[in-house]
Amino acid sequence: MASRFHGRESRADRTKGGSTTDGLGEWWAAIAVIAVASLAIGSLSGSAGPNVGREIDPAPVLLASILPAERALAAVDGSLSSLCEDPVLLALELAPDCETGVITLPDDLFDGFGSAVLTSEAKQDVSAAVRVYLDRLRELPALWNSLEAIEIRGHSDPRAMRAPYTTNMVGSQQRPLGVLLFLASPEGLPPEDLIDFERLAVVSGASFSRPPASCPEANRNCYPKWRRVEIRPVFSESLRRREWLSTLEEIRISARRIEEGLSQDESGLPQEEVQFHGP
Repeated sequence: MASRFHGRESRADRTKGGSTTDGLGEWWAAIAVIAVASLAIGSLSGSAGPNVGREIDPAPVLLASILPAERALAAVDGSLSSLCEDPVLLALELAPDCETGVITLPDDLFDGFGSAVLTSEAKQDVSAAVRVYLDRLRELPALWNSLEAIEIRGHSDPRAMRAPYTTNMVGSQQRPLGVLLFLASPEGLPPEDLIDFERLAVVSGASFSRPPASCPEANRNCYPKWRRVEIRPVFSESLRRREWLSTLEEIRISARRIEEGLSQDESGLPQEEVQFHGP
């Protein structure tokens, strides 16, 4: 297998060049969880006013409420890091992005400008990469249990004689469809992988609406990087949403209990003897 890697222009920069803002937007909910916790701590801190004497620290209780969400996020981040460091995928120059898990198939893997057919060498590499990719995903419960789909998304550059967006939308759909049809053929994936692939795979096209972050300028130097196909894991937003909503509810309950405790303490002590310490 390694002999196929020699002589090919390195694609490491293209592998990392895909946008990291798509596909995993639900993970930003973790930031909201921590922000809400911080606001809750700050609110409780402010409510104590000038009270002095008695020390009450709500931080440990609120931070304990956040732990389940932090562990879930850490498990996903760790799994994505493990996936992007896989030695076989690195050797094939098709390692996924470490933040999104997206594998990028660059323009030079296709048989000519605008072609939807992979070159003979690329077929071998893509087939091997997707087999390894599926194996690794199955070994990572934090990813596999939340995997809703594997999207094969095509991208184009903006050049066309007429109606550039719609014209290039057709091309951006044809390429990922060609990749899917190859992978779904006997030449692409073995039967044991094909079962999961057929269940998860979907095809989409983005025309030129999502240029790569590594080269977003609309010029001839960047256009080859615009023309690409991405293999994107799509994780269930409903699963992530339930986790974050559960965590937020735990924080609200903890905050109410702390407020009730403060009220009880203050009612039994002179106000000047009560002191609140924030985190």
